[in-house]
Amino acid sequence: MPVEMTASASCYNGPHMQISDQDNQRLHRKLPIDDDETILGVYRHHWFAYASNWVLGIVIVIIIMALAVALTSIAGSGAGMDQYKGVIIGIAAGFSVLILLGTCVPVYLRSQEQVVLTEEALLQMLQPSLFASKIDQINLQHITDVSVRQGFMGTLLGYGHITVETPGEQDNYEFYMLPDPHQVAKAIVSAHENYNAALQAGRIRTTLGEAPAATEAPQIDPQQYQQFLEYQRMVEQQKREAQAGQQADGGEQPPSRT
Repeated sequence: MPVEMTASASCYNGPHMQISDQDNQRLHRKLPIDDDETILGVYRHHWFAYASNWVLGIVIVIIIMALAVALTSIAGSGAGMDQYKGVIIGIAAGFSVLILLGTCVPVYLRSQEQVVLTEEALLQMLQPSLFASKIDQINLQHITDVSVRQGFMGTLLGYGHITVETPGEQDNYEFYMLPDPHQVAKAIVSAHENYNAALQAGRIRTTLGEAPAATEAPQIDPQQYQQFLEYQRMVEQQKREAQAGQQADGGEQPPSRT
């Protein structure tokens, strides 16, 4: 039964992006894939995924500093209030630094997240915390549908969310804020169809744009082949002799009695 895909398939004969040999080796060591399994593409979050964290942190810092300035203004300039103004500004600045440092953590965690497409599987590398990591993997054969969602900001800036659906009761896979989501979806669909075609053709691995390897004819020893022909001729000769003997026996007349 053919698999229905939301994203239309395209002729996809190569990786979505070039990766260096060093990154290729690093991913092969880190991911549960074979050493000779080809990596077709590596996809990271859109730049807005990082910028949104920084914008939120900066807005909070501005609010804290504005409140500190407002408190010092309300306190007025009475005797002995100057030292309290300095303390208030100092505390606000300290909180601002902590908030900016705290903003670096989610930005770093997101920078470690990526989606890796190989010729056999789709993997998502997650970084839930500084000291924990998670890898989700789905075989390309188990993909039933790929869809793309884009909101107003996603359409404006060129990012979107991809949902990869699986059959049965398996959980769907969600990939958030990826750049060029439609191109990524097409790459996943093409790899899925190529893998299914390889399975139907009896090949474990795909050729991914290359001509299928020709099936080699079995090698036959010429001497053994000649012996086989001689054996066949001998069998045919024995059959003919047996038939001739039966015909000769059937043609003899029994002696008459007087």
